[in-house]
This record gives sequence, structure tokens and C-alpha cells, in this order.
Amino acid sequence: MKEKIWISQVNLWVVKMGVNERRQGFTLLELMIVFAILGLLATIAMTSLAGRVGDYRFTQAMEIIGRVDAHARRQAHTQRQMIRTSVASLANVLRVGTPDDPTTRSFKLPTGIRIGETKFRKQMIPTTDFDIRYTPYGSSPTYAMELTLGAQSRWIIVLGSSGQIIQTNEVGEVDEILSL
Repeated sequence: MKEKIWISQVNLWVVKMGVNERRQGFTLLELMIVFAILGLLATIAMTSLAGRVGDYRFTQAMEIIGRVDAHARRQAHTQRQMIRTSVASLANVLRVGTPDDPTTRSFKLPTGIRIGETKFRKQMIPTTDFDIRYTPYGSSPTYAMELTLGAQSRWIIVLGSSGQIIQTNEVGEVDEILSL
């Protein structure tokens, strides 16, 4: 008898809560819609994140090129001798040292960043490896490097007399600055 009372109380509670005795849940269509919306939101978030990571890597590469240039200028000026920065485009490494000194300091560009074209005044470097020479007074020729990350690219221009770095996306602007 106590069992019947307890079962009837449970049934009364179920009726009061508005739940019928049928089991309720999500339909397959509802679940598919929810997963499609979640997938769309994840795609938007990943696209936004990838763009920010790319911008960060370009900024890092620009800072590394600036450090390489400043290090070479400082070393040339303090040692009062010609210093060379060797650029290995395929390895994405820049090395600073004297032409006859085997001990050089290496700087590696961030993962995914590649050195594309390199331009000097009225001259484009088609090879993958080249040198930038700094005079004993710490000056170098003005040059521009194209940095690529997937389909994105940016140009870094280093002014030879001052070491000032300019960043641009326009090849025309690069050619204009190099022609000055």
C-alpha cells in the first residue's frame, strides 16, 4: 500500500512539473543545427586568430631584422672594420660577422615567415643567399626585403644611412623609396 501511495505521489509530481511520461530529448535535426552553428562560430574565431598570429609573426620578423641591422652597425662602428650580414633566404637565417671571422651571430626569423625578393637601389637580388656589407662607420646600402607568410606579404625597408625601418605592403612605395 505504501508503494502505491509513493508511486501516485511521483506521478502527481510529474504531472505538476508538466512532464508527460514520454521521454523527451533533442531531435537529430536540432542537434545538427546546433553543431552547424558551433562550427560556423569556430571557423570565424580561427580565421580571426590566424590573422592576428600572422600579424604578430610579421612584427617579430621586422624586430629581428631591426636587431640584425643595429647589431651589424654597432659592431662595424666599434670595431672600425667592415661587417657583413649574410642572408640565407631558404633557411630564414641572418648572420652577422666580419668577412674573415668564423664566429658569427645568427638570427632566425619566426616560423612560417619566408624571405621573398630583396631589392637594393636599382638592383634586385634573384639569388637565395647574399650579403649586406656595413662600412667601418656603420652605414650600409638601403635595401628592402619582402617577407611572406602563406598568401600574405609585407615589405621591410632598411634605410642605409640611419638604419630606420619602414614597413609597407606596396611594391610601388618600395621602388619609390629605393630610388631616392
